[in-house]
Amino acid sequence: MAFFDLAVLTNENGLLESAQVGVLVLTTLVFWYRLFGLFSVKNLHLLAFGLFISNISFVGAGRELSFGATLGAGPDLVVTIQTVMATIWASLTLCALGLFITRVSPKLTAIKHYLTHPTSQNIYVAILLFGVSSAFEQGGLNLPKSMFMEELIEVGAFAILMRAAWVLR
Repeated sequence: MAFFDLAVLTNENGLLESAQVGVLVLTTLVFWYRLFGLFSVKNLHLLAFGLFISNISFVGAGRELSFGATLGAGPDLVVTIQTVMATIWASLTLCALGLFITRVSPKLTAIKHYLTHPTSQNIYVAILLFGVSSAFEQGGLNLPKSMFMEELIEVGAFAILMRAAWVLR
């Protein structure tokens, strides 16, 4: 008898997916906390970058969360929640784009700064982990298909996104 039932851990809205959503929501809040600090000191360059990057965790939470199953919501409420989240995402993206266009230098050195920023470096690691998790999901790279490993690695990737939010300064 197994100590843990893998089906309970890996089911849609199971323990691992719920942990992923929790980490993503917390990551979004950490990003917004850091963005408030950047706004307070009027660092508009990094604020524009952070607004855009913070959308990753916000959209990720929406993607991972199956609203109807989690909230016991009907189709109308699910559409309403998705519409509100899409509106928030679009607003953040447009604000970030506007700030970036009006405040960030178009010089290559300025863009290089954002590509090599510690937040970006953590996001690169998270993307790599997402690739590995996808390999477990699809059975690619000669790895066995494993929903458990896929979900576990995704939790790790989302934790790296939280680190990306934490180092945004």
